Amino acid sequence: MRTHAASQQFTGKVGSWYAWLGYAVTSPLWLLFWLCLLVYSLLDGDGFDADIDGPTRTRWRTPGHGTALDHRGINKVYHLKPAHLDVRVAYAQAILQAWERRR
Repeated sequence: MRTHAASQQFTGKVGSWYAWLGYAVTSPLWLLFWLCLLVYSLLDGDGFDADIDGPTRTRWRTPGHGTALDHRGINKVYHLKPAHLDVRVAYAQAILQAWERRR
């Protein structure tokens, strides 16, 4: 079993430049769709989830190793490379990200 240094750093990047660009370009359509849902929910009397999320794929990278943990937002799957990141840290990061998305 490989041990990891306590000072190991990794950074997460949400989305990619092309995902954010596509999101920004289509934002007028998303806004129009959101407004239609809002008017429909007010007329129907039911509430709806008003969250509009951007790209959700997150890649955590470690210096010198590249991607250590990858979260794909569409199918909600985490891909871990245990040789590059401690499993306990990966589980903690997955829980923190899930809690952040629910807020």
